[in-house]
Amino acid sequence: MLISADAPTANMKKEAIRTDLPAIGLPFSWGVRLENFVFLAGHGPLGSDGKLIEGDIRLQTRKALENFRKVVEAGGSSLEHVVSTTVYLKDLEDFRGMNEVYAEFFAGEPRPARATVRADLLLGMKVEIQGIAYVPGGESLQSSGRIRASMAKKKKSKKAAKKKAYYAGRKEKKAKK
Repeated sequence: MLISADAPTANMKKEAIRTDLPAIGLPFSWGVRLENFVFLAGHGPLGSDGKLIEGDIRLQTRKALENFRKVVEAGGSSLEHVVSTTVYLKDLEDFRGMNEVYAEFFAGEPRPARATVRADLLLGMKVEIQGIAYVPGGESLQSSGRIRASMAKKKKSKKAAKKKAYYAGRKEKKAKK
C-alpha cells in the first residue's frame, strides 16, 4: 500500500511484537508491526539469557538469523516475505562466512534487498541484522488468537466429520449383513 499525502495515517496502528527474546534493558522493541509490515530491530547472536553467544561468524550469523526469524514469525510473516535487510559486520573479512549462512535462511528467489555495512557493534557481536517483512493478508496481531481459535475449530470439525463418516460406514456394513 502506498501512502499518499491525503491518506488517513492517523488510523494506522503500531503494535510491538512480543517474543521469548530477552529484554536487554534498552529502550526499543525487537519488532514493530504497522499495517502489513514488520519492522525488525537489529538482531544479534544473543542467547535466551540476553548474553552474547560466542563463536565464529557462521555461528553468530546463524543465531542472529534465528532470533530475527522468531520476530518475523511472531509478527505474522515469514522469512519468505522479508523484503529488505541490513547486515552490520564488525569486520568485513567475515563477509563470506556470513553470506554462506545468510544464503541458507534466504534460499528462495527473490531474495530480500540487502545492504552490508561495517560497524562497531555492541556487546562484542560480530554481526547484527535488521530488516523489513511484508505480512500477507494483513491480520492484526490481536486477531491472531482468533485465527488460531478458528483453525482449531476447523480441525475439530474435520475430525468430527471423519468420525461421523467412519461410524456411518460401519452402520452401513452391518445393515448389509
